[in-house]
Amino acid sequence: MESAGMFAPLSEEEAAVVEAPARRSSTKTPIVPVPSSAPPMTFKHPKLGAPTRSWAYHDGDGQLVGYVCRWDFIDADGKAAKEILPVTFCDLGNGRTGWRSKGIPSPRPLYGLPEIDQRQDATVMVVEGEKTRDAAALLFPEIVVTTPAHGAKSPQLTDFGPCAGRTVIIVPDHDEPGRTNDKGRPLHPGRDFGDKVAELVRAAGASEVLRLAPEILGLWRWVDGERIARGDAMPDGWDIADAVADGWTAETAAGLLDVTPYPSAEDRAAEGEGDAGEGYVWPFRIGWNGVEKRVERADRETGIITVEWKWFCSALEVKADTRSAEGEEWGRLLTVTDRDGRVKDWGMPMAMLAGDGTSYRERLLSLGLVMAPGKFARDALHEYISTARPDTKARCVGRVGWHLRAFALSNQTVEHGNG
Repeated sequence: MESAGMFAPLSEEEAAVVEAPARRSSTKTPIVPVPSSAPPMTFKHPKLGAPTRSWAYHDGDGQLVGYVCRWDFIDADGKAAKEILPVTFCDLGNGRTGWRSKGIPSPRPLYGLPEIDQRQDATVMVVEGEKTRDAAALLFPEIVVTTPAHGAKSPQLTDFGPCAGRTVIIVPDHDEPGRTNDKGRPLHPGRDFGDKVAELVRAAGASEVLRLAPEILGLWRWVDGERIARGDAMPDGWDIADAVADGWTAETAAGLLDVTPYPSAEDRAAEGEGDAGEGYVWPFRIGWNGVEKRVERADRETGIITVEWKWFCSALEVKADTRSAEGEEWGRLLTVTDRDGRVKDWGMPMAMLAGDGTSYRERLLSLGLVMAPGKFARDALHEYISTARPDTKARCVGRVGWHLRAFALSNQTVEHGNG
């Protein structure tokens, strides 16, 4: 058929003159600082449209590096919700550029960095999030207020160097560590915001690190010019932006900077919150359903950290360190509560931690401990027992009878003069 020639393969000469369409690149590489030739930021969310608010971040030279944008909307359940995303001017490949949702490269500048540098004599206040920063700046004009990008979610990606030699006041939101919703998810992924920022500003050389408890303002409202007690519990997640909504002003907040020194990791360790190692907070807690470990996950692109508490075993307490009279044969006094509610003590030799842990897990399971399946539970249990630092120490003996001033039986000890 003559028409078959229409579908004949192209000759080499014909193929040579046919240009393949330009292949679009999926890369998004932030250009920092934003060039002066860049168009104004007009980024729109594919579902939510233009942002409700946006905050511009600048470097130490005052040059624009990107934005943090916020979208307020009503979710499918009819409740108020928000979406917060970074927006930067990006190289899109193939000679194209544009504003895209992409994180500001780390180390990120503090919000309002030029003002922090200009007001060298001012105290620096660090809060969670840009909206809260704007409110705090209204209430405390004599202080320079800032926040790391994304508030509590990734402060470790921000450069706190400008806090060197400065007095820093940290104001965390009102949320209890470890509080979860009915599905077991953390209500506030950045629950350790204050602790993290305190470590970061100390490492940066801050001269003094203080804490302003949110309750200083949150327990009161202003109504018709009169300060009245809230009368109910502070809402979960309450922050200084809520203080403005509660009627607080710069005049009424004047003189209310009732700050206290922010405890260091060592201070928290001394109070039983963790090991005294630098920057270490013991990642375990005992709840109604047993023992859980705190697990952090960082988003590879934004650096935002989410926190989850993962259950790995039923009720198990490390009651005491044990050792012999000669300071040897160290161990742990463990207390297991089985499913019948019976409490059982077992002195576990620390030497059992030297192997793969099978022997001590077998003993704990025989006492009624319930463990989650898998490697995570085995590793978490091992870490939990080995890193616990109980306040109590106990003496272990190898026989019934007198040991100094105490007579040891198989199930109790009687001290001389008590019986």
